[in-house]
Amino acid sequence: MNESEYQSLIEASWRRPLTLEEQARLDSWLASRPEIQADAEADLALSQLLVQLPNAPMASNFTAQVMHLVAREQAAVRRQPSFMDTVKRWLRVPAPKLAWALGVIALGWFGVYQHQANVREDMAKGLTVMANVASLSDPSALEDFEAISRLNTSDDDELFAVLTAK
Repeated sequence: MNESEYQSLIEASWRRPLTLEEQARLDSWLASRPEIQADAEADLALSQLLVQLPNAPMASNFTAQVMHLVAREQAAVRRQPSFMDTVKRWLRVPAPKLAWALGVIALGWFGVYQHQANVREDMAKGLTVMANVASLSDPSALEDFEAISRLNTSDDDELFAVLTAK
C-alpha cells in the first residue's frame, strides 16, 4: 500500500465504516508506520463520534432562506457603483461639501482680484498715453505745421487717382 491508498481509505472511513478487508489493509500499513498510527487512530475515533451526533434540525423555510441569500448576493454583484454614484456618495459627506464651497469662494475672490488688477493696469496704460499726448500738444511741436501739411499735397494724389480709375 502507498500513501495515496492510505489517504483514500482514511477518507472512506469518514463517510462509512470500512469493510473487513479495507480495515485489515489499513491496520497492516499502520503497523509498519508507527509514527502515523496515533494520528490515524485519533482520526478514526473522531469519525465514529461524529457519526453518533444527531442531525441538526433544519428550518421549515430553509430553501426560501437560501434562495433569498443567493438573490441578494447576485444583486450585490450586479450593482457595481458607477462613477457618478461614488461622486454623489462622496458629496453627501459634510467635509467635502465645505471644501467645495471654500474652493468656489476662493476662485470667485481670485477672479475679482484679477479683474481689479486688470482694470488698474488698463488705467495706468491710459494715463501713460495721456501723458504722451500732453507732451505732443506742446506749441513748439506745431511750429513746422505748414511744411508738414505741404508734404501731404504732393503729386501722389494725381498718381493715386490714375491708379484707382477703372
